[in-house]
Amino acid sequence: MRRRYFAVQELFLGYFHPDWQLDADVRLDVVTQFLRAADPTLIDNVISELRELVQEPMSDEEFHQSIDEYYSLYYDPTRENITMRAWLEGLLQELEDGRSKPMESSSPIETRGRG
Repeated sequence: MRRRYFAVQELFLGYFHPDWQLDADVRLDVVTQFLRAADPTLIDNVISELRELVQEPMSDEEFHQSIDEYYSLYYDPTRENITMRAWLEGLLQELEDGRSKPMESSSPIETRGRG
Protein backbone atom coordinates (compact mmCIF):
# COMPACT_ATOMS: atom_id res chain seq x y z
CA MET A 1 0.00 0.00 0.00
CA ARG A 2 1.49 3.28 -1.09
CA ARG A 3 0.20 5.51 1.67
CA ARG A 4 -1.76 5.61 4.91
CA TYR A 5 -5.40 6.61 4.71
CA PHE A 6 -5.99 8.19 8.10
CA ALA A 7 -9.56 9.39 7.51
CA VAL A 8 -10.56 5.88 6.40
CA GLN A 9 -8.93 4.46 9.49
CA GLU A 10 -10.88 6.93 11.65
CA LEU A 11 -14.12 5.81 9.99
CA PHE A 12 -13.32 2.15 10.60
CA LEU A 13 -12.28 2.64 14.23
CA GLY A 14 -15.21 4.86 15.09
CA TYR A 15 -18.03 3.25 13.13
CA PHE A 16 -16.98 -0.26 12.07
CA HIS A 17 -15.77 -1.27 15.56
CA PRO A 18 -15.94 -4.93 16.67
CA ASP A 19 -19.62 -4.65 17.69
CA TRP A 20 -20.86 -2.54 14.79
CA GLN A 21 -23.23 -5.25 13.61
CA LEU A 22 -25.02 -5.05 16.98
CA ASP A 23 -25.67 -1.35 16.31
CA ALA A 24 -26.64 -1.66 12.64
CA ASP A 25 -28.32 -4.25 10.49
CA VAL A 26 -26.45 -3.33 7.31
CA ARG A 27 -23.51 -1.20 6.20
CA LEU A 28 -25.85 1.53 4.93
CA ASP A 29 -27.10 2.08 8.50
CA VAL A 30 -23.52 2.79 9.57
CA VAL A 31 -23.00 5.10 6.59
CA THR A 32 -26.15 7.02 7.47
CA GLN A 33 -25.05 7.38 11.08
CA PHE A 34 -21.59 8.55 9.99
CA LEU A 35 -22.99 11.10 7.55
CA ARG A 36 -25.27 12.53 10.23
CA ALA A 37 -22.66 12.73 12.97
CA ALA A 38 -19.27 13.35 11.37
CA ASP A 39 -17.65 16.65 10.53
CA PRO A 40 -18.15 17.49 6.82
CA THR A 41 -14.38 17.76 6.32
CA LEU A 42 -13.89 14.23 7.66
CA ILE A 43 -16.64 12.95 5.39
CA ASP A 44 -14.99 14.57 2.36
CA ASN A 45 -11.60 13.17 3.38
CA VAL A 46 -13.00 9.65 3.82
CA ILE A 47 -14.61 9.74 0.38
CA SER A 48 -11.44 11.08 -1.23
CA GLU A 49 -9.25 8.51 0.49
CA LEU A 50 -11.58 5.61 -0.32
CA ARG A 51 -11.48 6.60 -3.99
CA GLU A 52 -7.69 6.25 -3.87
CA LEU A 53 -7.66 3.19 -1.64
CA VAL A 54 -9.85 1.02 -3.86
CA GLN A 55 -7.54 1.82 -6.78
CA GLU A 56 -4.42 0.50 -5.03
CA PRO A 57 -2.59 -1.72 -7.53
CA MET A 58 -2.45 -5.10 -5.78
CA SER A 59 -4.22 -8.43 -5.87
CA ASP A 60 -7.51 -8.82 -4.00
CA GLU A 61 -5.76 -11.08 -1.49
CA GLU A 62 -2.98 -8.55 -0.84
CA PHE A 63 -5.56 -5.79 -0.62
CA HIS A 64 -7.57 -7.71 1.98
CA GLN A 65 -4.44 -8.45 4.02
CA SER A 66 -3.43 -4.78 3.95
CA ILE A 67 -6.85 -3.65 5.20
CA ASP A 68 -6.74 -6.24 7.99
CA GLU A 69 -3.19 -5.36 8.97
CA TYR A 70 -3.25 -1.56 8.79
CA TYR A 71 -6.84 -0.37 9.15
CA SER A 72 -8.61 -2.43 11.83
CA LEU A 73 -11.79 -3.04 9.88
CA TYR A 74 -13.73 -5.47 12.05
CA TYR A 75 -15.54 -7.15 9.21
CA ASP A 76 -14.66 -9.83 6.71
CA PRO A 77 -16.79 -9.51 3.56
CA THR A 78 -15.44 -12.77 2.16
CA ARG A 79 -17.87 -14.53 4.52
CA GLU A 80 -20.55 -13.17 2.17
CA ASN A 81 -18.61 -14.09 -0.97
CA ILE A 82 -17.49 -10.55 -1.77
CA THR A 83 -13.96 -9.24 -1.96
CA MET A 84 -12.72 -6.56 0.41
CA ARG A 85 -12.19 -4.23 -2.53
CA ALA A 86 -15.77 -4.72 -3.77
CA TRP A 87 -17.13 -4.19 -0.26
CA LEU A 88 -15.18 -0.93 0.06
CA GLU A 89 -16.36 0.16 -3.40
CA GLY A 90 -19.92 -0.36 -2.18
CA LEU A 91 -19.13 1.63 0.97
CA LEU A 92 -17.72 4.43 -1.17
CA GLN A 93 -20.83 4.46 -3.37
CA GLU A 94 -23.11 4.66 -0.33
CA LEU A 95 -21.05 7.52 1.11
CA GLU A 96 -21.08 9.42 -2.19
CA ASP A 97 -24.82 8.88 -2.64
CA GLY A 98 -25.54 9.95 0.93
CA ARG A 99 -23.25 12.96 0.73
CA SER A 100 -24.95 14.23 -2.41
CA LYS A 101 -28.41 14.36 -0.84
CA PRO A 102 -29.48 16.29 2.25
CA MET A 103 -29.76 14.30 5.45
CA GLU A 104 -33.20 14.01 6.99
CA SER A 105 -33.52 15.64 10.38
CA SER A 106 -33.72 13.19 13.24
CA SER A 107 -35.89 15.57 15.24
CA PRO A 108 -39.52 16.32 14.42
CA ILE A 109 -40.41 19.64 12.83
CA GLU A 110 -42.66 21.84 14.94
CA THR A 111 -45.81 22.66 13.00
CA ARG A 112 -48.25 23.70 15.76
CA GLY A 113 -49.36 27.29 15.75
CA ARG A 114 -48.74 27.75 12.06
CA GLY A 115 -51.61 28.39 9.88
